[in-house]
Amino acid sequence: MKVAIIGGGASGLAAAITIKREKPEIDVTILEKLDTVGKKILATGNGRCNLSNFVIQEECYNGDHDIIHTVLDDFDAVGALEFFNSLGLKIRDEDGRLYPYSMNASNVVALLKREATNLGVKIKTNCKVESLDSNLKINGKTKYDAVILALGGKAAPQHGTDGDGYKLLKNLGIKYQPITPALVQVKVAEDVKDLKGVRFKGVLFLRDEDDDDEKPIKFQEGELLFTDYGISGIPAMQLSGDIAEMTARGEKPHLNICFTPDLGLSDINEYLENQVDSGKVGPEILYGILNEKLSKYIFDKNNGDLNHIALDVMSLEFTATGTNGYKDAQVTRGGVGQDELEEWSLMTKKVPNLFITGELLNVDGTCGGFNLHFAWGSGIKAGKEVAGLAKN
Repeated sequence: MKVAIIGGGASGLAAAITIKREKPEIDVTILEKLDTVGKKILATGNGRCNLSNFVIQEECYNGDHDIIHTVLDDFDAVGALEFFNSLGLKIRDEDGRLYPYSMNASNVVALLKREATNLGVKIKTNCKVESLDSNLKINGKTKYDAVILALGGKAAPQHGTDGDGYKLLKNLGIKYQPITPALVQVKVAEDVKDLKGVRFKGVLFLRDEDDDDEKPIKFQEGELLFTDYGISGIPAMQLSGDIAEMTARGEKPHLNICFTPDLGLSDINEYLENQVDSGKVGPEILYGILNEKLSKYIFDKNNGDLNHIALDVMSLEFTATGTNGYKDAQVTRGGVGQDELEEWSLMTKKVPNLFITGELLNVDGTCGGFNLHFAWGSGIKAGKEVAGLAKN
């Protein structure tokens, strides 16, 4: 039995290793268009490689819940630890986030390549797949008994994931949900150039433009950073997938920042009144709680009106116009849904023995190792299914 895995990233390598462990006699070839496999893995976690997380829950993912269950029900945090341990990789736990003990992504790639090679996986680099037909013939030449599409999405194209997989899906008539960048910086309509570089801890709320309800769509708390075009930081990136979807539909979502989540409006008003009573004037009335640049921005915006200043400290509003592009994104939102796959399987309905993994599926996770966990899990799931074909 001949199997081709198109893409030598996390899910592709995990799939190849799983197939050879389950059925050593299967002929497995990884086709990678770059000069080496695992390049995107090297960039994860700022080069430290956030492999997974101890808290693997459905709530940590967006997208098709059936696919999430198909993969995660068979691959939880314990399963991830077992897989890494089988490679000889010792794991370090940082507040639930799992990293290689060396804190070096290159060790992860080296161990994956070694295991794949030792098991007899063939790795062909500088091998671009231009076409795949319904008979599983690649580039009009070699026919395979099963194929796994593990090309990734469009996020971080500098690491090889530039959307090739979507072209193959279209040619095969396999539909997928619209794609957008996710885990990426957010753009706003307002001029925030004077706030560039300002860091602070706060809460970021996402609201619909027509939402009069006080309850937000979502919110995230943590360290935020103003850029010359908008907002960055983990809370903004966590909400960016929703923002990209909304703005792609022509909506204008509102973002509200609370700079003092542990203080109420009455506390802020009392603080400001005390500052004025002590003789302070101008933006310095806010210096005790906010950065100087931020103090000036809020003071000038409200022409020194204390009531409006207090309201902006509690909930400064911006209008999101979109996000940065795929080059800056960590993951792609959208992709192939369960309606294109066999039940509880990663095999496509339209093309038997064709499997899809990773970012090409309509699943994306939050920051914290969840996307890489899904890549390992979907690769292992597809690998077991391919091995099952040979057993049957």
